[in-house]
Amino acid sequence: MKPLKFLFLILIVFSVTSCNKNQEDATGVGDAIIISKKSGADVVYGYSLYAYTFSSFQSVKAEWVNNSVADVVYTLKSNQGYKTNFYYETPSAEFTTTRPKASSFRFSAVFENGATDEFLDEVSEKVLTLPVIDKTEYNSTDQELGVYWTSVVDANSYAINIFDGSNLVYSSPELANTVKYFPVNSASGWTSGIAPVIGKTYKIRLLALLYEPNGDAYNIQAVSMVEKDIIWGK
Repeated sequence: MKPLKFLFLILIVFSVTSCNKNQEDATGVGDAIIISKKSGADVVYGYSLYAYTFSSFQSVKAEWVNNSVADVVYTLKSNQGYKTNFYYETPSAEFTTTRPKASSFRFSAVFENGATDEFLDEVSEKVLTLPVIDKTEYNSTDQELGVYWTSVVDANSYAINIFDGSNLVYSSPELANTVKYFPVNSASGWTSGIAPVIGKTYKIRLLALLYEPNGDAYNIQAVSMVEKDIIWGK
């Protein structure tokens, strides 16, 4: 499973903001996110773990606090080459139908300057139901694909990704929880140098996001997702 691409927008903001911070400030922030998706007829669950810093990570590990399974340590890696953001995602084969329980994760970071830091993130057992794509409809006049969906209870926002095979080629802005329709046009949101091709099959991923109480872009509780194959232009 690819890193949650909606977070790429957060990384840009984080990188720009970090230019105004002390680069030697060796402190970090961790975020554990419950992921829900469909596997066959089942809804399955896993975790995404993220660590952020205004400095530069050398390495980051995470573990459950008071976990009943001993010595479970997750090794995070650089997210798209950013030293300010490391991540771990549960492999698809390790997703389970068992809903996660409330947990605390301890992150242990080593920074490029040799400093170390530990930081915690608590995640409740709350998850989001899967979003439902009601329909997709191509408008040939405007050259845009309309995506319609049903609101997800408790979702704070939505985002749309489009993949060409395993490659992310389109990312929408984060969409308010009142939005139930979004037009994907051929002019913006696409990866640099890429434009949609008429007659080509793409995979749409609709994401619903739930923030932690009083949370923000670095404190996400849960994400649920659904995917649909579409043919651009039809």
